[in-house]
Amino acid sequence: MKRRKTEVRPLMVNPGESPAGKLPTQVVLLGESDYEEHMSGANPRWRKEHVRQGDFRTPDGLSLRYYFVRQEDLQETRACIVMIHGYCGFWCKFHEMAEYYWRAGYDVFFLEQRGHGYSDRQVREDDLVHVDDYGDYVRDLHIFMDQIVKPKTRGLKHILFAHSMGGAIGTLYLEEYSGDFAAAILSSPMLAVRTNGLPRFVIPLLRAKIKILRQEKKPLRGAKPWTGEPAFASSSAMSLKRYTYIFQKRLEDSHYHTNRMSGGWAAASFRATKKALKYAGEIRIPILLFSAGNDALVDIAGHYELAEKTEDTRWIFYEGAKHELFNANDAIRRDYYVRIFSFLEHIASEAGDSRTSYQR
Repeated sequence: MKRRKTEVRPLMVNPGESPAGKLPTQVVLLGESDYEEHMSGANPRWRKEHVRQGDFRTPDGLSLRYYFVRQEDLQETRACIVMIHGYCGFWCKFHEMAEYYWRAGYDVFFLEQRGHGYSDRQVREDDLVHVDDYGDYVRDLHIFMDQIVKPKTRGLKHILFAHSMGGAIGTLYLEEYSGDFAAAILSSPMLAVRTNGLPRFVIPLLRAKIKILRQEKKPLRGAKPWTGEPAFASSSAMSLKRYTYIFQKRLEDSHYHTNRMSGGWAAASFRATKKALKYAGEIRIPILLFSAGNDALVDIAGHYELAEKTEDTRWIFYEGAKHELFNANDAIRRDYYVRIFSFLEHIASEAGDSRTSYQR
């Protein structure tokens, strides 16, 4: 019998009114009051003692950086979480989240995409993000899974966590390599890009112009270079403490100065989101989808289409939240993590067919 398709409407959540559940006993969420102390003391010690890093080569000669942290006893490991960041993202941005996953009993693997962090770039500018095609991101992730993640995590289920641009990459990956992940968490996935008033019919013309004038590796017109000046008010974060922590990392290290897109990245993004939604119906694994109502970067229309086409998606919508839900206020973050860990527990403890519908 065919499984019931997910209803198109999301679950509208008002955090604090009705708790979604409980966190794992090992996980103590940081609030605004204790975040700075933990991230300047306990978290760096945890990373020094447990987190390891490595690099691998892509077929086109780039060196890509990854980080991983494993449980000491494989028998007690719940599953493996593979984390894929968004546009201008890097490892430091997910120090807090990675520690939560590990303390809850999960192995964690994090890939810095080509053109980001300590992974190689295809352009000279530190602050410019470029890719020829999202197929390169997908192939990079496939190599990462086959050569690094799977050999180190034999026997474990693999669960994808993908944010923003990573959500587009992850969706494309799930469509092409259906057996690699048991489930996926898509946090504000970039499945349709906000065009800030630019009519949709202009997009093919823009892509053609970029190609004809060979502007693929040039900054897209209007893209702002890295200045080293903070801009919390216009950022995608609601937590000032978290924004400040991440911004300080960017100030200290030029590898984290990514701040603007190339013409090639823009064109590739429009192609990728269209393709990801076209074939979304081929995804059969459970998905936990998160949307932010005050998202300045992602068009929520893409989330509606994903939920429409997939068979087992649980969709959560935070009306007042910004793009980076893991950097939201205390109430939203708590609800967000409670739902994530409930989903992870369901997938990790499930025997047999991992595609059984998740409901909460």
